[in-house]
Amino acid sequence: MSLSKDLAISSCFKFFDLVGNRKKLISFISVTALLIAMTPLSSFAQMEKAEKEVAEMTDIWLNTVTSGSEEVVDEVVALYAEDGVLWGTVSEQVRDTPAEIRDYFQYFAKLPDLSVSSYKGCVRMHDDNLAINTGYYTFTYSKDGRTKEVPARYSFVYQKDGNNKWEIIEHHSSALPEAPEALQKVGADQDTCENGLLVER
Repeated sequence: MSLSKDLAISSCFKFFDLVGNRKKLISFISVTALLIAMTPLSSFAQMEKAEKEVAEMTDIWLNTVTSGSEEVVDEVVALYAEDGVLWGTVSEQVRDTPAEIRDYFQYFAKLPDLSVSSYKGCVRMHDDNLAINTGYYTFTYSKDGRTKEVPARYSFVYQKDGNNKWEIIEHHSSALPEAPEALQKVGADQDTCENGLLVER
């Protein structure tokens, strides 16, 4: 075989080898790009799922504390961690044992006709196992034949327990104070839920 034919055949093999490598390279780049594209979406989907779970836990708390059921105290206390801390809306003291939290709800959860007339919050994830829901709610109840209304603000801190279930580890709730006139109000467009899930009724 002549030298020119050898060179031609060699060039052909190099060409096909290059084409094959290019195909492999293109396939590798495509798969890598797909994985990179999917990872943020997957993380985002997981975060959205967790936010909704925490929002549902707050709904469960609201529905439970206002249920008026015979087991209401047990049911509400069960939503708190063993080492959970509560600053109750009408309590002057912090309560940091299950017995103290139970004592609080023996009073609060049994207020006549207790209900939540409004609720607006923002759920933010701090990591896979820790979340905070902060916002406003308004409680109403009956006293001396009249309806009393208590606008309040709250912070729920949730953490996953050993069974991968969300539980309340910190809960602060207090009646809205009367703001001094000199304090500038925040505009409605600023009072929003950025980087979180807006929840409201």
